[in-house]
Amino acid sequence: MKIMFLAISYWPSQDGVSQVTQYLAEGLAKKHEVRVVASLSSFNRGEEHENVRIDRVRAKRNRYLSCLQGEKALAKKYIIDYQPDVLIVVSVQSWGYDWFKRELNRLPGRKVLLTHGASCLKEYHVWEQVKKIRFRRQIIADLVRVNNERYWKRYKQKLPADMARYDLVAYLFQGEKLCSYMQQAGLKNGMILENAVEDIFFDRKAFFIDRDKEVVFINVSNYEKRKNQEMLINAYIAADLPNTRLVLIGSEENEYYHKLSEMKTRVEDTADFKGKIDIWVSIPRSKVLELYRQADVYVSASSWEAMSISICEAAAGGLLILSTDVGHVSQIPGVQLFETETELTRLMKQAYEDSDMRRQNGMQANAYAEENYRIQKKVDYLEEKIRALF
Repeated sequence: MKIMFLAISYWPSQDGVSQVTQYLAEGLAKKHEVRVVASLSSFNRGEEHENVRIDRVRAKRNRYLSCLQGEKALAKKYIIDYQPDVLIVVSVQSWGYDWFKRELNRLPGRKVLLTHGASCLKEYHVWEQVKKIRFRRQIIADLVRVNNERYWKRYKQKLPADMARYDLVAYLFQGEKLCSYMQQAGLKNGMILENAVEDIFFDRKAFFIDRDKEVVFINVSNYEKRKNQEMLINAYIAADLPNTRLVLIGSEENEYYHKLSEMKTRVEDTADFKGKIDIWVSIPRSKVLELYRQADVYVSASSWEAMSISICEAAAGGLLILSTDVGHVSQIPGVQLFETETELTRLMKQAYEDSDMRRQNGMQANAYAEENYRIQKKVDYLEEKIRALF
């Protein structure tokens, strides 16, 4: 078959959605002809990697109008010229979804949507935003907030009708908010396709405890407020644990990254601080894997996640996982959940002091990952579902 992905991001990006799209595309490329159209960002317009042809288009959400703008005509030309048997759109709220959701029946091939959750399912109150408008210098910002509220309210309302146009829709796990929303709307075109991780992560076996090494807490995620690395640093500082290290890894140097770096500098200037903090940015995948191999505990304070690839990787590696109750995390055996910074500090201390807890919980998470997060199983299952469409 000829298969085309429309993706938010793709190799060499290292974000979670990019990694999932990559292993699915490359897995399918072992038997089929696969092409990916992804966002341009700072990468080459076109190239080939692991037998997958990659083309890129410019796409950006308009900060005032909320809609996605860019090279829609070029993206459509790629689709028409390629004539795919299967067109796979990656994520709602993406250019591939937004640009073509109303004209899917005019595009070639069976249509598949890989959802990766949705952040647009909250309650919207347009009138409440209107009442907050003040005729002042900042009135433009007030009007933008009103339009943003109106745009996403309408977007959420139209999700069921738009997603019903797909032949197949993949959700991350049963009970996920978007999955439940579509089931309540009566959609019958769904399937569950959990994320998976590279086989190399299963080699870590962090539950084989080395009591002589420092205990390493790790977080791998973009530097942004939603990921809340600030809480991780504050909780770690409060725990004040000797012979430990907190390792943060992100893909982009931005304002939030600089804020975290300043926090690190301030605490390191404190003479009695017992721990160590490393903040990495834009490092090669090989370096990320090297740091993972040293880690013992994965920590996450995100306010929202769909299905975090990094947490799946931590489970595969047998790490103890400390996390807020977001996405699929509560389904992984052995995960320790927290709500507040104080609770996280307590759990960090417990993880440091109780190696038996790290071992037992890490083994539970690893066993679950073995059953649910192997890449080849996901590729085979997706291929089976696609073949059933013909």
